[in-house]
Order: sequence, then C-alpha cells, then structure tokens
Amino acid sequence: IMLQRISFVDEGAIALADGLRGNKSLSRLFFAPTSAGVTDVGWAAFSKLLCDTSSINNTYLSNHTLEWVGSLFYDDSDIPPDIRQYIAWNKDQHIDAAVRKILTSHSHFDMKPFFQWKLKFVPVMVAWFERAQGNESEESLESRKLSSMYDFVRSMPMLVLGGNQGQEKTRQRSRKRRLNGEAKL
Repeated sequence: IMLQRISFVDEGAIALADGLRGNKSLSRLFFAPTSAGVTDVGWAAFSKLLCDTSSINNTYLSNHTLEWVGSLFYDDSDIPPDIRQYIAWNKDQHIDAAVRKILTSHSHFDMKPFFQWKLKFVPVMVAWFERAQGNESEESLESRKLSSMYDFVRSMPMLVLGGNQGQEKTRQRSRKRRLNGEAKL
C-alpha cells in the first residue's frame, strides 16, 4: 500500500495497525513518516502490530508478514530501532520470525497454559526449542530449554513421580487381585 502525501497522523497510524492485525499478505506499507504526522504514539501501534509482547501467544500471533513500514525510498532513518529489527526478522527467510520475537521478548515462559496437555507437551516443547536453534546463542537456548522443562515438570510432580511408583503400585494391585481370585477358587 502506498500512502504517500497523506497526512493520517497518529490516529490513522493506530487505525492502520489495528486494520493490519491478522494480515497474511501485505508485505509493504509505504508512507512518508514526517509528512504523515506519525509520532512515537503512531510508531508504538506499528511496533505492537509487529511484535505484541503482552503474552507469548500474542507475540506468536503478531504480524510476521510485513517487511517494510515507512518511506518509499527505503530510508529507515525515521523508523524506530525496534520496528527496524522486527521488519528485518520478517524479511529474513532463514529464520522463523515468530520464534525470534518470542525468544527476544520473553525471557521466561509461563508453562501453565500447557498443563492441559500434561506430559504430552514435553516433546513438543523440545522440538520448538530445536527449531529455535540459530536464533539465539547455543548456551542461552539450552539453558532456557532446560529451565522451561524443569518448570513444566516441577509443576506436575504427580505425573512424573507417579511414573515408576505408579507402575509398582499397579503391579501390587494386580498381584493382590490375582491372589484374591485364586483364594476364591
């Protein structure tokens, strides 16, 4: 979309950003930031569009398609640094922009939303961290993977501890039932 020579000010920038939520096809939005009257308020709306840090899910659902916001001549001097970074990640086909934004914006992952999956989620979590390799230093990524797994497993001790202990109890009950069945004969 080209919006050159249109003064839409911050209210227009906010409306544009809201209108582009869920966008999966528009990759470039051209306008002259200074003549459009976009200030920090308007840029904040574009920043939230590109990377909504209010939750991991919202970051995942942010716009990862938009590769340019600003001047027709690709002059990024008027574009805030965070937006420059987000559009650079969106452009880079070798990385997963959503993963990069999540890793950058969220230092600790809240595991509670995944409890409904119980231990079935652990392989999914490991696979996600493996997909994230190359987006963060190896040491930092491994540390976050282990700490996320620890937090998840620690929050569900009965499922984890019940593994061997639960199997032993099941064997004891089966043995008891068999003995009771034989005693009745």
